[in-house]
Amino acid sequence: MQLLDAVRTEIPCDDSTLQAMTICYREIHNPERICEIYEAATKKEPNNEELLTHLFMSYVRVADYKKQQQTAMALYKLKPKNPYYFWAVMSVVMQAHKADEKLAKTVVLPLAERMVKKFVSDGKIEAEQEVQLYLMILEMQGKYDEALQVVEGPLGEKLISYVFIPLKRASLLMKLERWRDTNILYKLLLREDMDRWSYYMDYFTSALALLDSGQNDSAKVADSVTPTDSDGSIDARWQVADCTLEMCKDFLSLLLSENEALSRRLRGPYLAYLEFYRRLHERGDNPEEFLGDIVELFMRYFRNFGDKPCCVSDLKMFLPLLPNNRTKDFIQKVNETVGLREGELPSSIRRMQQHISSVQLSRCVGCHMDLNVVDKLALASSLLQYYDHGHTFNRDVLQTEFACNDPYALLAAHILYDVWVDTGSSQHIYDAILVLEYALTVSPSNFHIKLLLLRFYTILGAGGAAHRVYELLDVKHMQLDSLGYYHCNHIFVTGQLAATSALYEATLKFFTGNYKDSADHLTFSYKFGSFLKIEEFVEFRERLKNSLHYALVTIERILFELVISKNFLDTVKYIEGMDVTPEKDKVDWDNLQDNRDVQVITSWDPHLRQVSKEIEHQIFLDDMSFLRIRNLTVRCLAAAVDIGCANESNSPDPKQQHHSDNVEPVMNGEIKDDAISVPRYETFVKICDELLSLYESFTANPTIQVSQNVIGAPLPSRLYGYLASSSCCVLLELFGLIKLLIQDNEDESLTKMASTAAELVTSAVRKASGMIKVHGSDGTDQLAGRRGVLEYVVNTVEMISFAAILCGVGHSLVRPFKATLIGKSKKKKKNCNNQRNQQSQLRRIEVLNKLVSELQGAAEELDSALEYWESLPPTLSVISIFAEDLPSHLQALCLFESEHGNQNGCCNSTRSGLGSAVDTKLYDSHMSSLREIRNLLQVKIKYLSSVKI
Repeated sequence: MQLLDAVRTEIPCDDSTLQAMTICYREIHNPERICEIYEAATKKEPNNEELLTHLFMSYVRVADYKKQQQTAMALYKLKPKNPYYFWAVMSVVMQAHKADEKLAKTVVLPLAERMVKKFVSDGKIEAEQEVQLYLMILEMQGKYDEALQVVEGPLGEKLISYVFIPLKRASLLMKLERWRDTNILYKLLLREDMDRWSYYMDYFTSALALLDSGQNDSAKVADSVTPTDSDGSIDARWQVADCTLEMCKDFLSLLLSENEALSRRLRGPYLAYLEFYRRLHERGDNPEEFLGDIVELFMRYFRNFGDKPCCVSDLKMFLPLLPNNRTKDFIQKVNETVGLREGELPSSIRRMQQHISSVQLSRCVGCHMDLNVVDKLALASSLLQYYDHGHTFNRDVLQTEFACNDPYALLAAHILYDVWVDTGSSQHIYDAILVLEYALTVSPSNFHIKLLLLRFYTILGAGGAAHRVYELLDVKHMQLDSLGYYHCNHIFVTGQLAATSALYEATLKFFTGNYKDSADHLTFSYKFGSFLKIEEFVEFRERLKNSLHYALVTIERILFELVISKNFLDTVKYIEGMDVTPEKDKVDWDNLQDNRDVQVITSWDPHLRQVSKEIEHQIFLDDMSFLRIRNLTVRCLAAAVDIGCANESNSPDPKQQHHSDNVEPVMNGEIKDDAISVPRYETFVKICDELLSLYESFTANPTIQVSQNVIGAPLPSRLYGYLASSSCCVLLELFGLIKLLIQDNEDESLTKMASTAAELVTSAVRKASGMIKVHGSDGTDQLAGRRGVLEYVVNTVEMISFAAILCGVGHSLVRPFKATLIGKSKKKKKNCNNQRNQQSQLRRIEVLNKLVSELQGAAEELDSALEYWESLPPTLSVISIFAEDLPSHLQALCLFESEHGNQNGCCNSTRSGLGSAVDTKLYDSHMSSLREIRNLLQVKIKYLSSVKI
């Protein structure tokens, strides 16, 4: 920074120096300085085109649209080039994007329109991008008629993209509600591409709008939007607007007949019937009257595409249309089409895929929900037999491809998960892990398997095993935001501290790096005239900046570093380095966005057990609540540490290397301005009150967790585990203690508050110890509750860590008292008042020391409980390889004895060792978690020793 400041004073104008400085300022995330150096350079050389261009791009980086416009116009005056002029126009458009809607439509956008019209009237429009920008300006103002005239007029000839023109015309006609023209145009577009789903959606919208308007068009319509074939002829059926249900049905029939004449049939025309059925059903019409039996519509699709992996995903959105009394009929017809007798194995890949689709459809319509536990286990057994047989069709499958029999293993895992939900026995999750681990050796690229493994290991509290699966997923770039939450939100409470640190660092590196890199996307968009993408890039950058996951990981990273800090000095340095400002809430709550993909796990459950919009909203609210409480916790801790540092700076202890002698921070219950400033104290009190109010609102109105029978839903938010612990209560008591140490002289309330905090911590530790002993007792399902116990233990250790920090703050507040007392003891006591003050100060020291001792004792007790847990022998081996109550043919499963083993490169010895490998993963993960937690506890015990007075 010193070197950069020195060079800046020289006002360099040469490109190499300025580019070097630009790189430096970009890397330290200070783009405003780039603007300053180019502003200085252009003042020195105002006619330098290159410098002005760089100045414009520097304003793009900081989104200063007004100065962008001014610089672009200066460039255009210097060198009258079209790109410079349209940089200015786009800068005006972006001002509209930033301004409120009224100002944008009345002032800013009309200005941009006039600027472009001037070029149009002068005949200076040259490039396609310039016309596209003009269309965008008109559409932003709602001037769809004028935009349509541009597309169909001379300027439209510059739109050279063969895709852009018809789609733009169609979208404008839709916005103008010219339903007749829209309908005809989409019919002609479907004639060219009958598999384009968006065309069908808009076709139905326009047709039903025509029907509702009562318009009729039974004759051929000659219209400007209707092209003709090269020979001047076209079937009249394509040129008629469909304005009745019969006409729509006839058009769909026409598409279907043309599709069936093709050598390779397309799915669109078949699915269009189901979409039309759905639209009519939603309108309250009688769709069967026009389209026939719903089961037959499904079967017509299944007969053609039942052997394709896309079959169920295509039909799933329409299955709610199927009446409950028709589901058995539908599944029976599907099974008849597949043609496999009970126990018969498919003889070809096509038959196998049809059978997979039939099982998935059975699950989608709820057939598996009605089964009891024994029947579900029998079904899982059957599916695994089909899975083993399916290996015969994998001989030519590459390692980078999904094995064709993978869906059997996934379905079996889903059913075993159902049994776990029904019974609560970890045996079934363990069985599912065995199935998936084996499937992963055969199909190492199948991310569906990895996602389920990640979920199941997390359920069992095996954070280390889950982290290894997460690494196999190779989550990176945007996925760190959309998918990262799936593991990132839970790894800390499994005790994997090293992995937590690495994961937080990688996630934050992406977000901070992206904000810097997205500026380059914007500059390139201006450079190459991609004006339509600029608004998208800006929205993309803002969406990532306001990501809920980003905000949560940022706060959690700060708290994590505070938890692992080794002493109070480390804590102070970290808070200062993170630039945490207690008085300022840096989270933009109003604009937080949920970018997470909560639909990532493919599920074939019935509609009522899918991840609904209500579930998504509940997950978002839970994590928002957790972010609120954690954000206030960070600010309260930072404010407390700030007060402690302020008091230390006025300490009479010469070791502190400060200049104040005999300054008492508190006198008669009032804050002295030369010790702890009043604003600093008021900020602390205000944030503590906010935290108390928020905590009380959560306890008064507890939310309900998302049901775990929805396999696609994320695991419950950490909010529930955090509120179930005493963490927030302890913090509130200790914050109250800090307030009393600052200005309250009432020894009784001070003693009571310290005693309450110590009791809460001790009680939490004893509860954790009890949970560990119960969990480790003979005959218990140790996997079933392991995650819950680990989460409670980790939250308790975190509580002790924060208590240690606040004891360090108390140490900073009380330590000057002792120095003052030592100084006064050498002098003659003047009066009783001084003596009472000394006794009060001694009492404060005793209270704090007692609190520290009790916290140390609690930490040591918890460490002993963890040592006992760590000493327990591995009990995973008592879990049989598949539960004993499973049918016999599942116990002798192909995973361990298969004639096809060598064909797939997986020898029998590898399979027979699978159970042992999973046991080892679960055990090693548990042991590493306990070791890391115990190491942290040892650090906290030393931390507490250092804050005794």
